[in-house]
Amino acid sequence: MNISDELLSRYFKGICTPEEKLLVVNYLKQIDDLPEHYLSKNDWDDADDALISNEKSDEIFEAVKKQTLAKSIRIKWLKITSAAAVVVVLLSVGFLLLNKPEIVPDFVKSKAVKKETINWKSIVNYTSYNQSMALPDGSTVKIYPGGELRYAVPFVKAKREIYLKGKGFFQVTKDKKHPFIVYAKGISTTALGTSFTITATEQDKLIKVELHTGKVWVKNISADKSVLTFDKILLPGSELVYNSIKHQVKVVDQAMLAKELPKLNELNFKQASLKEVFDKIQEHYKVKIIYNADELDEISFTGTIDLNRKAEKILEEITELNKLNQTKTTEGYLITK
Repeated sequence: MNISDELLSRYFKGICTPEEKLLVVNYLKQIDDLPEHYLSKNDWDDADDALISNEKSDEIFEAVKKQTLAKSIRIKWLKITSAAAVVVVLLSVGFLLLNKPEIVPDFVKSKAVKKETINWKSIVNYTSYNQSMALPDGSTVKIYPGGELRYAVPFVKAKREIYLKGKGFFQVTKDKKHPFIVYAKGISTTALGTSFTITATEQDKLIKVELHTGKVWVKNISADKSVLTFDKILLPGSELVYNSIKHQVKVVDQAMLAKELPKLNELNFKQASLKEVFDKIQEHYKVKIIYNADELDEISFTGTIDLNRKAEKILEEITELNKLNQTKTTEGYLITK
């Protein structure tokens, strides 16, 4: 279809007839671009804007507003419902996590060990005489005046361990499965079944372990790596002396030492048990002294005995001092309370 330039000009100026307008509209629908020569720049500038009635303008505005608001509401609703869905999911996950039972791996359960509370029992001898006591395993300990004994309760576990301050005599019940260990001022004395005496007073630099029966193993347990370590096996009648200042150790055979020492003229005792005093008198004078050990258990003696005097006179003084009775027998002497 061909449209003249004059018809197009009247169309754009809005002065063409309805029949001509219909022709031009059909023509414009069939073409993509309007040739430049159809309308000059001056003609475009002179063209009047097409007028739209107020009713038509309001109708178009309401249609556009309706579509725009509807789309905005849909978008907002989608955002709100999406956010709500996320909150619901998070709350659900949190609830499941809070109510989920804690799963502990089997290997953790197997390694979990209940921590035991250690209770300590301490015995201090504040008296001026020796105190004897029985340990839970049946062993007995004689604590000398000023001495202190400490051990954990329960006592018998893998080991039977004792901590000693001062002087103590131990009569150990045999138990090969549970070694008996005494710790005193940096050394340990281990026994399976024996009797021994340990002297480890605070004011003395020397620590002594005297073995009476059986065997003991003595070693130092200092954490100082510069200190020379030692371990000694003692036989009956031997004594280990350890200098805690110089870290020197010496083992003395008491039987050989007795032969080398000159004969004593006196015996000195300081808070010694009366049983020990009677035993020394009995040994020196070669007489038999009979007494009830339980009656003398709480009696101690401090003093010097002149060995040039007769045994009978010495015993008379000791028994009178401690309100005891002395009776001479065919074999020796009988001491009663």
